[in-house]
Amino acid sequence: MEVTILQDNSFAIYQVKDGQDYHLLRFASMEELRRDGQRLRRDVHKVLDAAESAVFPDKAAAEQFLRDEGFLVIHNDDPQMITVRNMTRQEAILYLSLGDGCCWLEGCDTRNVDQTVKPDNYELVYSASLPPMDVRDQAAILESLYARFNLDRPEDFHGHSLSVSDVIALKQNGRLSCYYTDSFGFQRLPDFIPPANALRNAEMAMEDDLNMIDGIINNGPKDEKTHKVPGAPDHPHKPRHWNEPER
Repeated sequence: MEVTILQDNSFAIYQVKDGQDYHLLRFASMEELRRDGQRLRRDVHKVLDAAESAVFPDKAAAEQFLRDEGFLVIHNDDPQMITVRNMTRQEAILYLSLGDGCCWLEGCDTRNVDQTVKPDNYELVYSASLPPMDVRDQAAILESLYARFNLDRPEDFHGHSLSVSDVIALKQNGRLSCYYTDSFGFQRLPDFIPPANALRNAEMAMEDDLNMIDGIINNGPKDEKTHKVPGAPDHPHKPRHWNEPER
């Protein structure tokens, strides 16, 4: 996603990218996206339980098993990770443990579905200044922009009329905030345009192993006990529902 550097007292509009891959995201309500994410999480947990005793000759066979179970498998170069995606482009990871000429599904990470609205699915379509000395609250500004970009669109605006699934970014008094245009009103999106290096700074403050600056805060101490499987390589593997939300 192109991220514009907003000047103070300005706004930007982001809309879902064109293309068949994104068509189910257009005009989807926040509740619909949340339901899709919850369904993906349940399906991943369910298939892990169903495959608890299954052993596959290789990663390709495990991927085919997931396709047969109805999952859309996305290419992933990591030999011990399989990425699956739903129709609204939310993703989950399933982990493989490797044995001597075989592998099996060992755990999962579905935290990605908690970020319901993903910047990578959007493109910037418009940005401009707000009226000078606009002291209205953000709710009033959002409603005003919604009306303007439906009833009196600027000539240089080439997107579709502002509608459900569009994102509005506002910058006022040096503070940036983003909002999802929902079926009724607007939903705040705190992570749509994150501050530069915010995650890395948080990791460096909290991570107990600085070699694990990888986008997951506090992976665990280096001397974490591991379960050794005969024929498996010497590396820690993830528990079955590693760092997962409560079911």
